[in-house]
Amino acid sequence: MDIKKDIKSILNVFLMVIIAIAIIGIGLFISYNFLIRLSPNFEDRTLNYVRSLSPAELKPGGKITIELGYFNTGRREVNDIHIEFPIPENTKINEGDFSGEYFEEGNKLVFEEPVIKRDEGKKIQIVLVADKPLDNGMEIKTPSVEMKYKLGNESKTIILGEEMTFKITSSPKMNLSGISLKDKDGSDLRIGDTLNISFNASNKGDMNATGVRVEAQIPQKTEIIKNSISPKEFELKSNKIIWEIGNYEAGSETSFSYSIRILEGVTMDEILEHSASLTSEQNDNLQVSAESTVSLFPEFDNSVVTLSDKNGEYLWAGDIISSNMTIENTGDVWAEDVIITCPVPQYTSYVPGSAKCSNAEIIESSDEGIIFRIKKIDVGEKKEVSLDFQVYSGMTNGGTIETDFSLSSNGTDFKVEQAEIGIKANFKVTIVCMGDSLIARSNWPQILGSMLEATYPRSDYSIIASGISQENASGGFHRFDSSVAGYRPHIVIIGYGTNDTGGGTEKFNYYLNGLVGKAKAINATVFLESIGYINTSIEPSKKDWPYYQRIIYNVGAANGVPVVDICTPLSRDPGRYVLDWVHYTPEGSAVVAQTIFNYVVQYLDGYGMRK
Repeated sequence: MDIKKDIKSILNVFLMVIIAIAIIGIGLFISYNFLIRLSPNFEDRTLNYVRSLSPAELKPGGKITIELGYFNTGRREVNDIHIEFPIPENTKINEGDFSGEYFEEGNKLVFEEPVIKRDEGKKIQIVLVADKPLDNGMEIKTPSVEMKYKLGNESKTIILGEEMTFKITSSPKMNLSGISLKDKDGSDLRIGDTLNISFNASNKGDMNATGVRVEAQIPQKTEIIKNSISPKEFELKSNKIIWEIGNYEAGSETSFSYSIRILEGVTMDEILEHSASLTSEQNDNLQVSAESTVSLFPEFDNSVVTLSDKNGEYLWAGDIISSNMTIENTGDVWAEDVIITCPVPQYTSYVPGSAKCSNAEIIESSDEGIIFRIKKIDVGEKKEVSLDFQVYSGMTNGGTIETDFSLSSNGTDFKVEQAEIGIKANFKVTIVCMGDSLIARSNWPQILGSMLEATYPRSDYSIIASGISQENASGGFHRFDSSVAGYRPHIVIIGYGTNDTGGGTEKFNYYLNGLVGKAKAINATVFLESIGYINTSIEPSKKDWPYYQRIIYNVGAANGVPVVDICTPLSRDPGRYVLDWVHYTPEGSAVVAQTIFNYVVQYLDGYGMRK
């Protein structure tokens, strides 16, 4: 019995052990499914990582591509994923190459997702750009990247990737341009000239240069113009300009310039050496140089031509012009084989024998002009060239005489300041002689014009003979505006009375006064012509002519107008001067012209113009 009890007890215990083991197994099974098989999984490092897609070495401005991956290989989703990527120092995000959704928080990129389901993940590429410039050997470090998420109410953190290091390889790249030389005058370089010198330095590398020093060597026989030096922070020492630049940033460019003046003592075709150098603590030792050549020339910049009227007054047609050319060698050396060419100006002719210049040879003399040759003109020496020209007599309408003289030495032409002088135009004087047939059938107006022009060569006279046969003062009065006033005459000579005699003195007085008034109204100087010789034995109807003669004198006196007495000279020899009872013979016309001339000249100035 006891044995059976013991066996039964043993069996109960064994059964209980089995039940306990079963219960534990079931618990373990349940735990495995919920805690392991049904958990998220980010342990696969081929799917969960942070790695570089770029080399470990890069230059300033280069790109670093970081790829970030995560993938849930577990059986359970996670929530509230939060990944922070700190942006390394000396870099910035290249947004143009960045893929992924993010926001910035301080100096971090933050990626967030609400949920990552089982068998789900993502790859993100972050492109960083290294700053520029950066020193050689500088390290750029990306810190470790954490991913945080929630599993239920529990917060979890995993490390996606450890710190990575990138190394900068950089260097400055200094450059020194060629030297530019420019004469301020834009011509040959000569004593006293200013020469502008310039060159550029630049750092085209990706690293700042240090200890940069730029020097410019000043040639001998020149002097520096201090206020022309740029940049302004410099030191002058032993014919050198020194710029202590020090730190010189990558991408920088600087212009250096200064001016020098060429001093006395340089020789013909002497070469001036110009040089510049650049050194740095990075072992740069750059050199550039250039040459300029000094030229020495004779110079005649002060050469000038003058023209003047030899008579010392106005230059008129037919006058003599005195020309004078002054030349002076203001250059650096003497002038040899100097050729002075003096063409005859337009509208003139050369006055033979008038060309003169001391120690000069006339190598050509013609109607076209004169050419002088001077063997040598020393520095500072002056020469005077003179010759005369006569203005063409036909230049009565005026004009301008201009020179075109030239000067050369050994085939080199020099600028000469030319001259010009104006020809004064002859004065223009219009005279109208109006009246009856004693004008129409006589040439005394033309004779008068010839006498005036011969007496006054500086005036040109236009003589209008406005005579109508049988006309009296009344006819002249009525046609004055249409046939006389339009000429705008300076002088009007009125000759009526012969045909008026017998027609009434009051009428004659009225119209003659009217004629004088019309002439004075157009600002003309008026002369009244007396009645000439009348042979009343042939023409008894004119026996009352003395009454009309008296009216002419009265009208003249009343208007302040001179009366030309032609009766007296004609009466001295009427058989010679009068063709019929009143008209003039050629000799009579000449007497009338001379008589009127003697009156008119009293009212003219020295040039033949009205006073």
